Amino acid sequence: MVATQIDAATIRRVRAQLIGDVDLAGRALARRLSQIADSWLESLAAGLPAGWALVATGGYAGALLCPGSDIDVVLLHPPKEKEAAVRDVAEKLWYPMWDAGIKLSPSAHTVKSMLQLAADDLDTATTILRLRTLAGDPTLAHQLQTGGLEQWRRKPFVWLQRMHEAGQVRWTKCGDVASRLEPDLKDGRGGLRDYDTIRWALALDRPEITEALELPFEDLAGPADVLLAARCELHRVTGRFANTLLLQDQDLVAENMGFADADALMLNLAGAAHSVEWATDRFWRRIDRLQRRVSKGGGQSHHLPDEVPGVIVVDGEVQLTADADVDEQSFVFRAAAAAAHAGYPIGPRSLRLLASRGPQAGEPWTERTRRAFVSLLGSGPTLVSAVEALERYDLFSRYLPEWRHVRSLPQRNAFHTYTVDRHLLQTVANCAEFLRVVARPDLLLVGAMLHDIGKGHPGDHTEVGIQLVDTIAPRMGFESDDVRVIRSLVEHHLLLAETATRRDLSDPRTAAIVAEAVLDTSTLELLVALTEADSRATGPSAWSNWKADLIIELANAVAEDLRGELRLSEPRVATDRFHALMSQVNADDALHIEHEPSGDFDVLRIVSRDRRGLFAVIAGTLALHSLDVVGASALTDPAGLAVDEFRILRSSGRETNWAKVEHDLRSALAGDLDIDARLEQRIKAYGRTHKRAMAAAEARLEVLVSNDASDVTTVIEVRAPDGLAVLYRLSHALSLAGVDIRSAKVATLGHEVVDVFYVSSPADGGKIPAAGHEAMRDQLRVALAD
Repeated sequence: MVATQIDAATIRRVRAQLIGDVDLAGRALARRLSQIADSWLESLAAGLPAGWALVATGGYAGALLCPGSDIDVVLLHPPKEKEAAVRDVAEKLWYPMWDAGIKLSPSAHTVKSMLQLAADDLDTATTILRLRTLAGDPTLAHQLQTGGLEQWRRKPFVWLQRMHEAGQVRWTKCGDVASRLEPDLKDGRGGLRDYDTIRWALALDRPEITEALELPFEDLAGPADVLLAARCELHRVTGRFANTLLLQDQDLVAENMGFADADALMLNLAGAAHSVEWATDRFWRRIDRLQRRVSKGGGQSHHLPDEVPGVIVVDGEVQLTADADVDEQSFVFRAAAAAAHAGYPIGPRSLRLLASRGPQAGEPWTERTRRAFVSLLGSGPTLVSAVEALERYDLFSRYLPEWRHVRSLPQRNAFHTYTVDRHLLQTVANCAEFLRVVARPDLLLVGAMLHDIGKGHPGDHTEVGIQLVDTIAPRMGFESDDVRVIRSLVEHHLLLAETATRRDLSDPRTAAIVAEAVLDTSTLELLVALTEADSRATGPSAWSNWKADLIIELANAVAEDLRGELRLSEPRVATDRFHALMSQVNADDALHIEHEPSGDFDVLRIVSRDRRGLFAVIAGTLALHSLDVVGASALTDPAGLAVDEFRILRSSGRETNWAKVEHDLRSALAGDLDIDARLEQRIKAYGRTHKRAMAAAEARLEVLVSNDASDVTTVIEVRAPDGLAVLYRLSHALSLAGVDIRSAKVATLGHEVVDVFYVSSPADGGKIPAAGHEAMRDQLRVALAD
């Protein structure tokens, strides 16, 4: 074989110029990248011997390549060719591309060996459904593709089942493109892989499978192009070949694609992904139905368990009969609720009929409508898909017009996982497990549905939400007392979580403040359930056993206050879990440390005689070891024992050297380790190499100082962008200011931290005079200045 020599540097230069051409984007860029790859491989393979061929497979066979796409090729060679000869030819083809940094994914086979592999391997079987000859004998690619299609069509339902199972694994891992704030554009549900999967299924060329797709396959080309363009731009602007569109990259991708902002980009992507997702879900549901018919027979109709006149189930889908009273106001919710509770989807023909008839948008509800709506909300895990199906035809927002504003609304906050609408639905679905333990499950479900309904409007989303509730709840037919409770759930949906993680729960004033807001134990009961459901729907870092324990502790204290039960007037020190350490300190007057795993956290406990700056030294030592403190408490008992507990998020793949942590802590306390100097170097390096988690708005530095939040101490709350050693810098500044840290709380909210300190004057142990608050604010701002 005599191949045309191509210089790796030339390949890199030409490819970089192509990717850097701002006039090329989306499909045009993907097409040009494929064409230039064709030219390189054609040149390298120009001298292939007779009976050989170089063939493009997979996505590359479709002549579209994103900047980070794998270039899938197979070298087809004669059956009896010696292995050394095959290796020699292959290396002349592969190495120039690899030397240029090209993501080439090659293989070498005979037609027979490739077909043998494809007979049982799903990835190979789908790869050869579309082939394109780059060089050599084109009949080999024809033989391979023809043989692959024959094998594919020989056992259609086996391949379909395996494709569906593979898709379900992907969806579980990657989530939905439309509802994720950081979507996987390729492998997420509704992404490019689902588009390809439908194309592979249609290659079976069976009428019943083709008919399972409710729309022409060509109608999905537009949505797929939107996803392709975003993936191309993501690869181009980041230089990374990942497929997840991270928050930190969305602004630049949006700008380069010509969108007004990242929110506009994400709304556009959500619309495209919804189209692919809807077609995919309906397709696989119908394929499953076909398989059931083949194995068991089918086609018979029956009523739903919760029978609704005019509604039947046919082939696993809810259908409407001719006598269905679709113009009756409650019918949509009654049918949807019965279907969701039974686990059946409503068929598209029935959805179209419901969309073409029915009540006017926004009219007052009857009691029957409200009850049916609450029943739908209580359907649990099936709620999300049920509401999304209704909303595809604008049926849900016909009854709740305010829903249109939050539909597919991005939050662009690293603390959240989902768009606003999906977060609300997931919160309601999570509430299903509390329906038997609260006195008013209907108010819990509606409060959960509306708790973030004010997002996306100008101003504070809670205040806007309260105003919207005053319109929505009466329209739903709730009486004034119930409207007040729903309003309270919306107003205070963050109260328990924020108080439990940011306030000293041993201070009686903490529970009293919450009790003044909640007013009664029945509302408190609903808020406890809503808090857990909301937190679990927010993201993986928003709920833990630790947070659950804090919520329970706070709720119990608030309930005591509401019942008028006496509490201690002085903050209590929780000594149970520190008893052994405190006894050791009392015995030998030394510092004692212990640590233990607790779920996703490591808990570090330290007890010693109190001293000025102790908390800051501990925080600095932990920062020096790059330990991620997500919660901390610091208490001093009447005998002068300092009790500190830090909750540290455990890093995957890295074990903490606790012996080294303890050694450095003792060295720092002894003055042998300069925490300031060591951290200063690390902070500078961190700023150069780390990007902060993103939010819709950059986290601001805010310092609040109050003498009203506690009866005996001054409370300082600092909100700041997340970064290295924030807790240390703040606590060190307080130490330099000459105040005593009586207790502290630390909360990390994705892109920002909220550190709360309960401090007192060393002179009299009381509150810091108001005259000194402004100076303290300035000192803390300076401590965090970049």
